[in-house]
Amino acid sequence: MFGLRTALPGARSLVASTKSTPINAFHTSASALARPRRSRKDIVIQIRKNNLQKQEKKRLDFEASTPDYIIGKQTEFTQSLLRPQSVFQAPLAAIKPATPEPTSSNNEEDASTKSSGFAFTTSSSSPSIFSSSSRTPLIVSTSNPSGYQHFLTEQEADLIFEKVPHVQVQELMVRSTLINEKLQLPIEQQKAELVRRITALENGNAKQVTLENVRRAREAFQRAEGDTGSPEVQAAVMTVRIQNLHNHILNNKKDKHNYRRLRMLVHQRQTVLKYLKKTYPERYHVCLDRLGLEPRAIEDEIVV
Repeated sequence: MFGLRTALPGARSLVASTKSTPINAFHTSASALARPRRSRKDIVIQIRKNNLQKQEKKRLDFEASTPDYIIGKQTEFTQSLLRPQSVFQAPLAAIKPATPEPTSSNNEEDASTKSSGFAFTTSSSSPSIFSSSSRTPLIVSTSNPSGYQHFLTEQEADLIFEKVPHVQVQELMVRSTLINEKLQLPIEQQKAELVRRITALENGNAKQVTLENVRRAREAFQRAEGDTGSPEVQAAVMTVRIQNLHNHILNNKKDKHNYRRLRMLVHQRQTVLKYLKKTYPERYHVCLDRLGLEPRAIEDEIVV
């Protein structure tokens, strides 16, 4: 060993350098930076906490992305449906008290109009059909109605209220030669206008508005003329009734009977759409897009 040291060149200087270098035998940096050793039990507890946090985050994200099982999203079809509140608010502003005007005192029609609390809007040139009565009927002014009651379409309304007065005048002229067309036609037109305002939806009730929405739903989703039983039509009609009941329940929280009907309608619509998905998948997705519903609102378990 000693001979090796002397034989190797530079060995003596190496030994001298190692002896001259001070060696710190006690160093605390490694022990301070070292992680404390945890037991297996602590590791398992921490993993379980992390898993619970991930599950809670997934649950919150799932609830945040949950679609509306009842109403869904707004679509072109749902926006076209009439709301009773919006239908009945417009004509109320049209009922105005009769304002006195400076006219001649010998006009019996103006005198009867002033004596009443409300006035029926008629043109000044046409004679009034209520001149013989002292009270003017309270009729809501609906110059542009949203629709008509009793499933009356726009074509039928145009036929009854625009063309029938002319036909009626022609029949009266055939029966009697004393009938003047210029005098009789405004009277017949005013009668038709009175019937038109009475049959307008603004003068109906909430049930008439619902029936009009049902008619529009059938026309929008029917696959052929007179189709009332296809799955799309059934789902659309149920959607109309669901939205009607939902708006009613929002204003009447304690109406448990209609709340039960709402739940039944939602589940019936789910059953119909599931049948449509099973038989015609492509029609199923088109129907959902038009109704504003998502697949999760139909395929998942619904709790209403």
